[in-house]
Amino acid sequence: MKRLRKNWLLISLLLFSLLCYLSILISPAIFWPAVFLALAIPFVVVLNFLHVIFYIFKRSKLIAFPLIGLLAGAPFIYRTVSFNKPKIDSDNLSVLSFNAKLFRKAKTYSAFSGEMINWVVNDSSLVKCIQEYSTNNRWAELDITGQLEKQGYHSFIFNSKLKNNDHSNGMAIFSKNEIVRGEVILEDSSTVNAILFADIKWQNQIIRIYNVHFESMSLNLYHFKSPDNAYRKWRGLISKLRHGSVNRQGEINTLIEHTRTSPYPFIICGDFNETPYGYNYQKLNSLFENSFEQVGNGFGFTLNSILFFLRIDHQFYGKGIVAKQFKVDRSMTISDHFPTYGYYTLN
Repeated sequence: MKRLRKNWLLISLLLFSLLCYLSILISPAIFWPAVFLALAIPFVVVLNFLHVIFYIFKRSKLIAFPLIGLLAGAPFIYRTVSFNKPKIDSDNLSVLSFNAKLFRKAKTYSAFSGEMINWVVNDSSLVKCIQEYSTNNRWAELDITGQLEKQGYHSFIFNSKLKNNDHSNGMAIFSKNEIVRGEVILEDSSTVNAILFADIKWQNQIIRIYNVHFESMSLNLYHFKSPDNAYRKWRGLISKLRHGSVNRQGEINTLIEHTRTSPYPFIICGDFNETPYGYNYQKLNSLFENSFEQVGNGFGFTLNSILFFLRIDHQFYGKGIVAKQFKVDRSMTISDHFPTYGYYTLN
């Protein structure tokens, strides 16, 4: 009993770690605090790792507590960092997924970025899935759809129903190969978020490409630079995180149900606004393969902001598809998301 009291911090860390790991099995619609327990997973894994190192040097039997916590968290290490050699072949299907922030300049929405527009237009990927897409055929330099079609791309465009939507803000799928069908299966009338798909002919077969943009995480920490109304700001952030996670659960359920009706092999790309630690990601990961986890390299962080250590842009795929490589392009720094590339072949 005395030993337990003496080591209550280590026991508490172990119990809290196990609670965090189990939180990914709890729906946020049933118990919303599970959202925040899941967000703590990478921190408790690191904390257990540091304790293991410490007790190795001390040669103490107390290493058992953090070692159990670290081993139990091993699956989340696999979701966080990946080591694979590229296996790209010339005939792979290359898929770009990119939240283009409506093609606006860095850290602002007040002006368009010609550099980002040219980057997207000149990218050589066979398939391009763009979230927060924008185009306007009244000005040649802003007519992204027209520019890509001149490059030989077929397109399926979703235009949001936002008021004063002069630049056709929404989402898009472009393909060098013929698009035989496209459809929007879910949209939000108050945002540019949606789920759409395009059926693309490739190698004498048809592949379904899903482009998704789920509800935002609302993680704008720049508001906390000022100490004014800190309690109200934190309370608002927690409320947004809770409601966002619940709403994304519904969006993910819609996506999953639709994939069950797909007659073709499919790839799912987009801005999921979900980290690899949580109920929603766990549900997707239990049904589909994640390209980063299977063939990625490094940490794969995709958020270009103060929260640079987050991976919320993903590419998943179903049966009949084989991933060959996944990478994040950190050279495109204008948007608040980095582009992701997946390279695939048919099984």
